[in-house]
Amino acid sequence: MIEREKIDELGYLNVQRNRDRFLTNKFNKSKSTSTVDFCKGALLSFDKFSFAKFGKDSTEQVIEDIKRLPESRHESVMVDLFQKYLHWKHEDSKASTSVAYYQTAVEYFAYHQLRINHYNLRRDIILPEDPKNMKHALTLVEIRKIIDNSRPKRKALYTVLISSGMRIGETMGLKKRDFDFSQERICITIPAKLTKKNTERQTYISKEAEHYLLPLIKKMNQDDLIFSANKDIRKSVDNEILNFWHLRKKTELDVKYDDATVHKITLHSFRAFFETQASNTHGLEYAHALIGHSGYLEQYYRLSDEERLEKYIELEPKITIGEDFRNQIKIDKQSKKISELEENTQKIEELENTIQTLQNNMKKRDDDWNDSVIKLFEEQAKKFANPDYIKKLQENQDNST
Repeated sequence: MIEREKIDELGYLNVQRNRDRFLTNKFNKSKSTSTVDFCKGALLSFDKFSFAKFGKDSTEQVIEDIKRLPESRHESVMVDLFQKYLHWKHEDSKASTSVAYYQTAVEYFAYHQLRINHYNLRRDIILPEDPKNMKHALTLVEIRKIIDNSRPKRKALYTVLISSGMRIGETMGLKKRDFDFSQERICITIPAKLTKKNTERQTYISKEAEHYLLPLIKKMNQDDLIFSANKDIRKSVDNEILNFWHLRKKTELDVKYDDATVHKITLHSFRAFFETQASNTHGLEYAHALIGHSGYLEQYYRLSDEERLEKYIELEPKITIGEDFRNQIKIDKQSKKISELEENTQKIEELENTIQTLQNNMKKRDDDWNDSVIKLFEEQAKKFANPDYIKKLQENQDNST
């Protein structure tokens, strides 16, 4: 066995395990910058915990201290450490966030070759739970209040979120080239690198969102970000969350769930609103597919482009917020019905004309046939009135016998 102090002499075998390599590995596996940003946040959180509880400047210092202990003690120390972290984190975060950060920390400790029996973790660690509050259903009145008090750029952002079902992180990373303006509704192709499941997908936005969006992107280049000037998507998202916090307070919509730190209305509420309306209109499978739940995408994309667009246009009235825009949809719908009625009326008139023509042709044919029959009878009658013709017929009959 090679002595530890001589490993440095082996060069290529001396692979350093550090935070940057861990995050690089996460990106290589997930191809998602959002995943990397989340892991960064989780490790920074553990850094803060380490300093607050033990006076350690970083997670790596805690790891090195554990490695100095006998290996037989590693697991028990880590179980106790992770349990303390979960309690600390859950004091100001949702249970789901606390657990997800804890799982990242466990993965990072294992990356540093600290052996952890995951069965023992599941058995010994008590995971935090939040009160199961009934989710707040965002109303049209609340959405209108938010949009009416927003600046033009955020009117565009919020109506795009509401009418597309996209996540805020996906939306902040969109460029002008991701928008297709050639269809009856603007179609957005969300690049795989922006999505949670690293899978490219498409969605649409409403005419209302288009109204707010077009002035915003009119002079943009194809590679310009639509909703952010910062190429760091995570920072852009954090900035939008902060802006929404101020807007929510301004509009007096900053109500929280009982005994919770979570607000009833968040940026995610727009996505939830879209999912509910899509589900009520076309069913759960359609809704899950459009918001990007990977298990439903294959069936959704079996529909043709025309069928997908038709379904979205049927959904559009329920995800349109402004009263003027909703009325315009009703007017357009009635105008379409009138046009269809006029078209059908014209078709009926054309059909009636065709039937009349056929009837006239049939009558003419019958008249012509009657005239032919009468003429034939008249000709035969004239022949039989002629004695010479009768005589000739009798002679022909005699000769035949």
